[in-house]
Amino acid sequence: RAQINPHFLFNALTTIGYLIQIAPDKAFQTLMKLTQLLRGVLRSTEEFSSLGEEIKLIENYLGIEKTRFEERLRVKIQIPQALKKLRVPSLILQPLVENAVKHGISEAKSGGEVRIAAELKIEEGDSFLFLKVADTGAGFDGKKTNSGGIGLENIRQRLRSHYGKKARLRIESSLGKGTRAEIILPVKAEAVLSCEYLKTESLTSE
Repeated sequence: RAQINPHFLFNALTTIGYLIQIAPDKAFQTLMKLTQLLRGVLRSTEEFSSLGEEIKLIENYLGIEKTRFEERLRVKIQIPQALKKLRVPSLILQPLVENAVKHGISEAKSGGEVRIAAELKIEEGDSFLFLKVADTGAGFDGKKTNSGGIGLENIRQRLRSHYGKKARLRIESSLGKGTRAEIILPVKAEAVLSCEYLKTESLTSE
C-alpha cells in the first residue's frame, strides 16, 4: 500500500486544484476517481485480491493520469472477463503501471500508449497467468532491465515469498521504443476450471 507514489498524489491534487478553476465538473470526476483509488488501496489489507479488483484500481489511477497528460497518454486494457476471477497478490501490477507512466510516457515528448493484458497459458502441463504491462514511451538501455527501484524489488520479493521459483518478473526495454514488463504466476488447476477460460479458448479454436 505504501508503494503508491507520493509524487502521483501531489500531481493529482495539483491537477484537481487547477481544474476547479477552469472545469469544476471535470475536477469533481477526477476527485471521485482519486477517492475510489485510495479507498480501494486502503481496503487491500489481504495479501491477495481478484484480478478484476486490481484492474479497477488501475483504471482509476490511469483515469487520473489521463486528466493530467490528456492526449499524450493513451490506454488499452485487454483482460478476458473469465480471468478477472483469478486471485493475484494485491497491488502487484500498480508499480509496473506507475513506472510505465512515470518513466515511459512522461519522458517521451509525444507521450505514448500504456497496454495492460492478461493471458492464461499451459507450459509443460502446468497453468500460468501472464500479466503484461507495456508502454510505447521513452524506454531505456536494455542492460538496466535486471535492476530497478524499490517497486520492482518489492514485486520480486513478494513473488518469491508466495510462489518460490515458480513465478517470474521479466522486463524488456529498448531506448526510444518503450518497455514491456511481464509477471508470470502459477495457477492452480481448480482455479482454471472455475474461470472456464481454457474451455472457452478450446471451443473458440475449434
